[in-house]
Order: sequence, then C-alpha cells, then structure tokens
Amino acid sequence: MNMKKLLSAFALLVSGAVLFAFFGCASTESVSDVAAYEEVTLQKLSEMYGYDNFKAAGYVIRATAQKDFDGRYYLHDEKTDTDFKTFYADEFSATCPDLRERIEENREYAFYFTAKRNNAIAYLLNSNPDSRLYELHLAKIDGLRTLEEINAEKQAKEDAENQKRLAAQKADEEANRYDSKDFYFLTKNFRPADYTEKDLFDAVSIADDMPRKSPNELDFFGFSTKPYFSDVVCAGQNGKYIDFKTDDNAIHQMMKISGRSGLKGGEKVRVYYLITKEPLLEWNVRAIKRR
Repeated sequence: MNMKKLLSAFALLVSGAVLFAFFGCASTESVSDVAAYEEVTLQKLSEMYGYDNFKAAGYVIRATAQKDFDGRYYLHDEKTDTDFKTFYADEFSATCPDLRERIEENREYAFYFTAKRNNAIAYLLNSNPDSRLYELHLAKIDGLRTLEEINAEKQAKEDAENQKRLAAQKADEEANRYDSKDFYFLTKNFRPADYTEKDLFDAVSIADDMPRKSPNELDFFGFSTKPYFSDVVCAGQNGKYIDFKTDDNAIHQMMKISGRSGLKGGEKVRVYYLITKEPLLEWNVRAIKRR
C-alpha cells in the first residue's frame, strides 16, 4: 500500500468515526417512536423548532388554523399572538382527504404532532443550509367536525338569518302601511316609519343649531337633514307655504308644500316634514294626515 492509499484510508476512518460519534449523541436524545404527547403552547413549540431541539416524541398544541393558497396550514394562538407555519401535513391529509373543507379557521383545535428525526448522516452531508435534524408531522386533530355537521350548522345559520330578514321585512312593511284616505297630502314613496316624532317647538330649536357636527347626520353632499312628524294645527296657507302651530299656540312654523292639500285653518293634523340646511334652512312637507 503506497502512501496515497494509506492517507485516503486514514481519512475515511476519521470521517466514519466523526459521523458515528454524532449519530451516537443524537441517538441519546432522540425521540421515541411511540408518541407520548406533551402539551405545550404554540409559542413554545415554535421556539423548540427554531432551535431544532425536541425532547418529547410528540406535542399537542391548542390553536386555530389558517389556510394558505398552496394547501398549507398555518397555526395561530390568539393568547400569545403566535404563528407557526412549518410542519408536514401530507401524511395526515392522505388519511383525511377532505381536511381542507373541514378545517374551520375560527375554531380552536388540539393539534398532535410527532417529532421525527432525520437520518443523522444525511443531515451532516446535506449542503442545504435549511436542513433540519427534526421535522414535525401532523398526526391527529381533536375537534375536527364532519362535513355533515359543518353544513348542517351553516344551513341552520342561513335559515335563522332568512327568518330574521323576513321578520324585519314584515315589520318594516307593517310600519309603513297606511290608508291614503287618511291623508290630505302625500308625496311619492312616502314611508312614515322613516320619520321621528318631535314636538314642533323642539323641532324649531333643533333647526336653529343645524347642521350638527355628527357625520351621521350629514347626507352624501354634506347637507344636514332631519325627518320628523308633529301633531299641529293649520293656521293658514299662503300659496306653497302652510303656517303650522302647536296646539297651545306656543310657536308657529311655515313649511313648504309641493302640491294642493285642501287644508283649512283650524284643522288639527299630523304633518310629516324634512328640515334641511343646504346651506339655507328649509322645511318641506312630505305628508299631512288627519287626526
């Protein structure tokens, strides 16, 4: 054996000894094949993964799942605001092909992971800087519902929402139902439920302060509009303007009307009107009802 061959043999012997030593160290702290799941927080699991160091055979984590576009699942723990993205779910998905449809993103589950150690020699010889000694594999999910249960709940929710919508629609129809014979004057598409009862004296006081600062009281154009109705007495009409007063004659207010009403002085009525400031203050009659 020449010197070159002798040096090559010596190098191989040293390399083998190093690999054997590493493999032996890794084996002393390796994870058992029998999964004994230890419950930890998602934050703790993420830290152990970052250090590539797992002491137990498996871990159980309570968290929610978020779906990614490429079929992956991200875990999130709202208590610690922790996300965890790197784990294998292919093996579990093979036994649960409808997993993606059954994962509900706002529902907390118990996720069971096994910590599997990669081949130590392959790990050392791997040129990939992101290679890992341990990988986490999804083994079980507690709390996962069947598609039938999910769809049943979804249908029940839709039915309840439809019932609520129909009830609101019916209530709205009842609130806006009226007999046109009871009115002296009506505008098109009049909806009495849109108007709030207000004493005329109070309405005049509110009008003096318009427009209010609250953006909820401004329309699309920045105008301030108040829809009210008041029980008043007709004091007289002059062309397109009607003078209304309170029953106690405490205040008078002129309002503009867009059509004939046939009202006579002294008649008690309920007037529906809009107070608008754009920027001039206007009182416009929308309906007049007998009372």
